[in-house]
Amino acid sequence: MLGNREALWTLWEVSRAGTHAAAAARLGITASAVGQQLKALERHTGVALFERVGRRARLTSAGAALVARLGEHLPALDAAVEEASETHRVVRGEVALGGPWPFFRYWLRPRLPSLLAAHPELRLDVRFDVPSRVARRLLDGELDLGIVGLLPEAPGLELHPVAQEQFVAVASPGYLKRWGTPRSARDFAAHRFVAFDSDLAMLLPWWRAAFGAKEPLPTQVVCRIANLDEMLALAEAGVGLAVLPDYLVQPALREGRVAALEAPRRAARRPSGTLWVAWRKAAAPTARFLAVRDWLLAKDRRVQRA
Repeated sequence: MLGNREALWTLWEVSRAGTHAAAAARLGITASAVGQQLKALERHTGVALFERVGRRARLTSAGAALVARLGEHLPALDAAVEEASETHRVVRGEVALGGPWPFFRYWLRPRLPSLLAAHPELRLDVRFDVPSRVARRLLDGELDLGIVGLLPEAPGLELHPVAQEQFVAVASPGYLKRWGTPRSARDFAAHRFVAFDSDLAMLLPWWRAAFGAKEPLPTQVVCRIANLDEMLALAEAGVGLAVLPDYLVQPALREGRVAALEAPRRAARRPSGTLWVAWRKAAAPTARFLAVRDWLLAKDRRVQRA
């Protein structure tokens, strides 16, 4: 029966519309095409589906029985097809978005009201996590879109740059009073550091920009903690130096809770890192997914390089 699906839909429409012409108008075909499909269906089933009554045709008992069975299934199939089609036309439903909390607080939070106002039926599930776990959760299908700070080794992900973070090294006045203010690479290498993770995110690009690729990385990383707010709190408490995004430390700098540390710079630009919007290459291009992705990538929402 697979070759007669179109004919079955035609039979169903004729039973609802009452005439070949009315069914043809609903299906977008000619009345002649309707008649040909129904004749082909009769040949395939081996029974007459219609009988002539004067100038009109009405269903035979076999035709009525077939239409009754179609009525049990075709409306549900029609609704399923329409629902599937609607996901590509209407921005409705939930999109899961993951990324680092401090950046979301600074960059995403002020922008979310406009997105949700533009799409009243959109629902966002925003989850905070470190970039390495965001990449894994994207690949596992737990997230639809993510913000990552380092390029993950994941060929299944599509990535596009969305923002630049500027990095600054800070320490508390009490720490600097006790251990001294570093000036050279040798001075900095002798100090204690609080770092984000084992890959030294932020600290690594800052160090390379300040001292070059040949200068050995600092070895006194006394605490690794995957939370930028906690890194800043530990720096304020005098645990050590921390390299953090400038937008995160600005309030602490203004209030004198930490001081920015200058270092001889080899790079023409300030130490920075790229943030990327990531998603699965095989992600279904639903209307809600495309609306959030395109909104994240819009040029007027990007944090430009200083």
